Order: sequence, then C-alpha cells, then structure tokens
Amino acid sequence: MVAVVGAGIGSLVGLAVSFLGAGNWALIVGAVLGAVLPLLVLGQPSI
Repeated sequence: MVAVVGAGIGSLVGLAVSFLGAGNWALIVGAVLGAVLPLLVLGQPSI
C-alpha cells in the first residue's frame, strides 16, 4: 500500500517537473522513485 501511495505522489511530483520541461520521463522516474524510496527508508511492511 505504501508503494502505491508513494507512486501516486511521485507521479504528481513528476508531473510538476514535466511541466518545467523535463518531458514524460519525469513522470516515470517520479513514479518509480515514489514507489521504491518509501520501501527502502521504512523497510518492508510486516503483515
């Protein structure tokens, strides 16, 4: 769940950067970083 929320927030940040002229790659990179970074920082979720 954290990865899904992080990917959503990351893609929104990527959209803002895309408007600054970085192109569509900013959306993809933002979504990937948003999904991966919370898992690296917080660790794997324990169910």
